[in-house]
Amino acid sequence: MSAGQLADKITGKLTKNLTTYDLFKAAAVILMIVDHVGYYFYPEETWFRVFGRMCVPIWFFLIGYARSRDLTWPIWAGMVILVMGNMVVGLSIVPLNVLGSMIAVRLVIDPLMRLMKQNAETFMCISVVLLVLAIPSYSYTEYGTQGLALAIFGYLMRHRPEIPGFKSASALIIGYAMFCVATFVALQMLVFGFDQAEMMVLLHGIAAVYLLLYFFKPKELPRLSAKLPELVKSGVQFLGRHTLAIYVGHLLLFKGLGLVYQPDRFLFLNWTFFSVPT
Repeated sequence: MSAGQLADKITGKLTKNLTTYDLFKAAAVILMIVDHVGYYFYPEETWFRVFGRMCVPIWFFLIGYARSRDLTWPIWAGMVILVMGNMVVGLSIVPLNVLGSMIAVRLVIDPLMRLMKQNAETFMCISVVLLVLAIPSYSYTEYGTQGLALAIFGYLMRHRPEIPGFKSASALIIGYAMFCVATFVALQMLVFGFDQAEMMVLLHGIAAVYLLLYFFKPKELPRLSAKLPELVKSGVQFLGRHTLAIYVGHLLLFKGLGLVYQPDRFLFLNWTFFSVPT
């Protein structure tokens, strides 16, 4: 079985064994829920957001790494449902939720990479442009152009292109990973105002995430599957294979709870079109 066929088998959920996709996605789901618990229920406790930030590179990496750019109806429906949920609980429509960001990344990453692969100068210039646009674009979709910059790392890992002007694909990938770590942490500091301790934890956490992503390969894990209790294995597979449903479902639940228990913060149908993200 070729590497492409193996990836298709794994991402197509045809295997009963745990996979590397399951592990990374399950970890990202847990961190994502921690992040949203902080936003909806403990907005003053920024440590929730510190740990929650660590899921973001994983999601965008997997988009860039994926073979397919299909935009099926569930992702569009999920985006619209969450926009409607925001309207019900008095939040804004814009910035669009992260599903909107993921749709945009899937639409533009392949043509953008064809341009970036021409030479080292073009690659670096576009990377800097994405960084410069990150803050203003953050106001229109979650993570803005930074999400695209993070997805490019996944693309590089999948394709390992030889770009003229770089000594090797490995040098390009390692250098770009360091660029992603530094810029992501810096921008999250600007958005959330983390203190020094939180910044250090975030920096080391994001660096660890990128180290793990650097060694990511689509693999089945039969030995681990055999060793783990069935309940644990099934739980990890559920988290890793139903991420869209979990994302939409838990956010709708949290929005509803916010409306009931925090009526001074979540105002029924008192929505706005645009707001600065927090």
